[in-house]
Amino acid sequence: MSTENTDISKNGFLLISKYRAVLMGIAAIWIHVYHAWIHTIINPTTGFGIAMSNVENFIALIGNCGVDIFLLMSGMGLTYAIKKDPLPKFYFRRIRRVYLPFLIAGIVSAVLEKWSFATFLSNVSGYSFYAVDVNQYCWFVPAIITFYLFFPLYFMVFEKVKNKTVCTAFVLLVWLLLSLVLKNVMRIDLFALFNRIPIFLIGIFFGHMVQNRKDMVFKAWHYILLSLVFIARLFLLYLYKVKNFSIVLVQEKLVVPNVLFAVSFPFLVAKLMDLIERRLPKTGRVIAKVLGFWGMISLEIYLVYTCFLVTFFTPIVLTIRSFGTPPFVINLAVFAITSLLAWVLYMACMYFWKLVELPFRKKNI
Repeated sequence: MSTENTDISKNGFLLISKYRAVLMGIAAIWIHVYHAWIHTIINPTTGFGIAMSNVENFIALIGNCGVDIFLLMSGMGLTYAIKKDPLPKFYFRRIRRVYLPFLIAGIVSAVLEKWSFATFLSNVSGYSFYAVDVNQYCWFVPAIITFYLFFPLYFMVFEKVKNKTVCTAFVLLVWLLLSLVLKNVMRIDLFALFNRIPIFLIGIFFGHMVQNRKDMVFKAWHYILLSLVFIARLFLLYLYKVKNFSIVLVQEKLVVPNVLFAVSFPFLVAKLMDLIERRLPKTGRVIAKVLGFWGMISLEIYLVYTCFLVTFFTPIVLTIRSFGTPPFVINLAVFAITSLLAWVLYMACMYFWKLVELPFRKKNI
């Protein structure tokens, strides 16, 4: 199939791939808002003010959906990475990217929170994630490493199946049946991992579409449908978060709305970025670079919150507030501090690996 004259802007899957860093940046900011946002509209007195306050609260309340963007993008990215390196190198590259900053965060947390050595080993090894509670410490890192470990086996089968759409749908059906069987057996906190499997599988399918359907054209009706799906997702999130509603599984943990999110939001954001870059090229490039920066340090932003802000969030906020600073400015200040520390952690890890690999590079010269 010839793809030399492919117009990326006409293919939604290619646009998602192009703006991957932007989507990761949005996810990082959204998760930070979920964890650390101080509401800026307090005790509104007008109807408009009440509406804006509700919108602000709702956006912060659903910020954990940023995790689904990470998992979707990870699934897509792995379909490229698995083809570039031998399996041992594939595992090494994936795990080294997430484990070193996770280990550093664990050391900082151990000092700040005065963990015992046994607790430290339990948390940074992932033992507490599986044996105690997935939320014991930085649940996302053991979760994504688990997906990394099982991905090559799944992808080996996925690649051999002729109809990838049917394959993905079948595996999702198997996941649903297992969920029904395990809902009264599995520890409920483990569903935080188990219920993210559909998003990750959809990401793998998207990765296949990016690489093999470059001639696919998205028309206006596609984006109208995606917009309707996204609206349905927002409505379901409102029902889940505010009205304690659920579909099929009590321990579903937002699976249905999050799947709707995964198959709509990335396409809409990517198309919006494409439109901005085409009509306002300089503005579009600036937005892409700024959000891409936060996408680059997205993991570190999450870890900084977990190992630093959990302990110091209240003192930092009270110190800034003592100067009479309005809530919105406090939010910006906290995010700036988080971003700076995350960037320092990212750079430290990057240069650590460069130093480790330096002797091997010299041997190859």
